[in-house]
Amino acid sequence: MSEQEVDLSSIRGDWYFHFNYLVNAVEQTQKYQMKVWRKIKSLRDKDGIVSAEHDDLIQEYIEAVRMTNSFMDDFIMMCEQRPAKKLAKKKAKKKAKKKAAKKKAAKKTAKKKAKKKVAKKRTKKK
Repeated sequence: MSEQEVDLSSIRGDWYFHFNYLVNAVEQTQKYQMKVWRKIKSLRDKDGIVSAEHDDLIQEYIEAVRMTNSFMDDFIMMCEQRPAKKLAKKKAKKKAKKKAAKKKAAKKTAKKKAKKKVAKKRTKKK
């Protein structure tokens, strides 16, 4: 992650693009990290020690881990800048409409039941 302050207002409209880019970068870095880790594991001796001649490979793995860690910092930054969810508002409106429709339907059925009871009472009296 860069040490300079980033102006996030310029990317706010394209937040989803940048977030998907970040997710892809994390996936690729983790794949690379695991590839290097498998190489390191294959180079271990019986005691589980990697010889000093493979220090460059260990440094490569450490750098991949650092990159993944810096991406996690970027995830936090992107989550803080997440735009308001439009879908959540639409879902809430749909839910409210469904709830209102259910109430309306329940009232109608209650009125019908009440009318039937009244009709039954009238027929019994006759």
